[in-house]
Amino acid sequence: MSKRRVLVLAVSVIFLSSAGIVTFLSAQDGGNASSGSRVGVAAAETDQPAAAPVALETRFAPDRIVRTTGVAVWRISRDFGILVSVDGGTTWDPRNQGLPMRAVYPFTAWKPPIITGLAVDPLDGSRLALSTLDAIYLSRDAGATWVRVELKDPIKANDQLTCVAVAPGDPSTIAVGTSFHGFFESTDGGHKWVSLSEPLAPLKLGGGTFEEIASLAYDPEHRDHMWFALGFGKGLFVYDRTAKSVDQLVLPPDPGSASLRAISFNRKSAQDPWYLEARSDDARWAWAVPGGPWKLLDRIDDQVAVAPDKAQRMAAAAGKFGIYVSSRWASGERLKTHLAFLKAQGLNSIVLDFKDDEGYLTYNTALAEPRRIGAVRQRFDIDELVKTAHDNGLYIIGRIVTFRDKQLYNSDNFQWAAWDSAIKGPWRYLKSSVDENTGQETLYQGEYWVDPYSEHVWDYNIDIAREMQEHGVDEIQFDYIRFPSDGDVGGITWRYRRPGMGKMEALESFFSKAREYLAIPISADVYGYCGWARISNWVAQNIEMYSRYVDVIQPMFYPSHFPRDFLGKMEYLPRAEYIYEEGTRRSAYIVEGRSIIRPYVQAFRIGGETSFTPAVYSAYLLNQVHGTLAGAGSGFTLWNASNDYYMVTVPLGPIIAQGLGEGVAR
Repeated sequence: MSKRRVLVLAVSVIFLSSAGIVTFLSAQDGGNASSGSRVGVAAAETDQPAAAPVALETRFAPDRIVRTTGVAVWRISRDFGILVSVDGGTTWDPRNQGLPMRAVYPFTAWKPPIITGLAVDPLDGSRLALSTLDAIYLSRDAGATWVRVELKDPIKANDQLTCVAVAPGDPSTIAVGTSFHGFFESTDGGHKWVSLSEPLAPLKLGGGTFEEIASLAYDPEHRDHMWFALGFGKGLFVYDRTAKSVDQLVLPPDPGSASLRAISFNRKSAQDPWYLEARSDDARWAWAVPGGPWKLLDRIDDQVAVAPDKAQRMAAAAGKFGIYVSSRWASGERLKTHLAFLKAQGLNSIVLDFKDDEGYLTYNTALAEPRRIGAVRQRFDIDELVKTAHDNGLYIIGRIVTFRDKQLYNSDNFQWAAWDSAIKGPWRYLKSSVDENTGQETLYQGEYWVDPYSEHVWDYNIDIAREMQEHGVDEIQFDYIRFPSDGDVGGITWRYRRPGMGKMEALESFFSKAREYLAIPISADVYGYCGWARISNWVAQNIEMYSRYVDVIQPMFYPSHFPRDFLGKMEYLPRAEYIYEEGTRRSAYIVEGRSIIRPYVQAFRIGGETSFTPAVYSAYLLNQVHGTLAGAGSGFTLWNASNDYYMVTVPLGPIIAQGLGEGVAR
């Protein structure tokens, strides 16, 4: 495989306002991950194999390399945590004492935390800082031990940490970057934090949201200068903290190096001048401060971390353009109407409910458990439907609404329900309705959530997926793979949570087990903003983690679900196209070739969009399609819950063909 020939993936996105994250994500649907209870477990104590030698720089490799001025080379490993080598990578020693360990299915070995950044004091190689998704740890003994630093306001519980920096020779000053709230600094060892991002115009996207901070570095010669690289290739900057001014710097000359992953200050010896080292996807560069120019240190070869069986599944799932079909439209004349529409539009796939939003199985299942709890409401014959789809050249994607499940929630005296320990009963998300005539308010339960930590809940859904696979369904799509977002979620007790498990570990465990039993492609639906930005610490939809198990990510980039002041300077229709194009690219960048991106396209109107004329709503839909294609999305799915695709007023087939001809991945 040539250096540039990596599996091309699409990206999808939706946005979250900083102050209104709950409101934002709730609209899209229509605490922190636990660090675990086992602390201080070194890699050697976890029954894991010894860390093998690794090439010091490989793109898409599972590990990241951090160099220092001295002989030590540090390695961030998803499997082994933090390691250090003093012999150029021939041998590696773990440095995980004091870090929390994670419990993930099959629970045969403890896993290290997911480490997002590592910083080494350029003046003192024994002083380090690392960031996980939701915490900072400091070491003053070269990683032999780690101590957690408390994060406080204005850093929010939902912020995903992306990088960390330590001030040279100053043990009290540290900085941390986030995925959508900018960066913060503490000058007293973490007791107080301040935001440094508010005055920095290049960071702002609107709606209180900022560009991702990919990396931070303090200047060892100019203590008032802080350098930062924005994620997704959005630039390299230096911030003067005294003048509160920012200057954008020229990037390395190679266009392939526009997206910087990490920056740091290094020098060959104490007598040599400092230089800024910048690592992109393709190379390492050095820039002599302040005058430059950039000097190439070495090229980075591709190491595509996709196993052959996964590559086959991704190829089978690629290039699928289709519509969502409700189970109520999956037979008879209604199905014929959809088949005619698909043919006329040049579309080749359908997403169909096999387990719907009420928790009902909608086909003639042979599974005993759904029948026992009364969770079957047959609307079509599975074999007839699969045959009809395949006879019409359609790829059939079976949707399973997973952790929102009214039938399983109510079964067995609420044994599998999310639990409210205060009332010693099932947790309820209550909503109200008001009678227009009497004004009387009535409370009703809006959503029914089961416990995502429960292995019984996992098995219940995996068994459904296995049965669908046996009957010839081409792809399994898990929806509502997340934790609840609305209501008093702080009052929930998760009764099946194991020590060492947080929300991320629960979802990862489900995917890990599902992957064991399913040979066909798996797709997962996510909030659009969870494709636009890295976010893990709220409903736990982390597509970087998802991509290690699933083959397709389907972000819901619905422009109406972004706050209007997000990208607020853009007109509404061009903004819709930009959200899909940019979002698709960002999602692909996050998953690093491990999944394809197939966005959901908003084929419905809400709010002010209901006043759109046919010409405007047609353009609104087509702009989303154009954005997906321009962002190299590998297909798309039109979503309209009522199955009325009136917004499609021009044939989509020629548009898709033209987009594919311009280089869209298939």
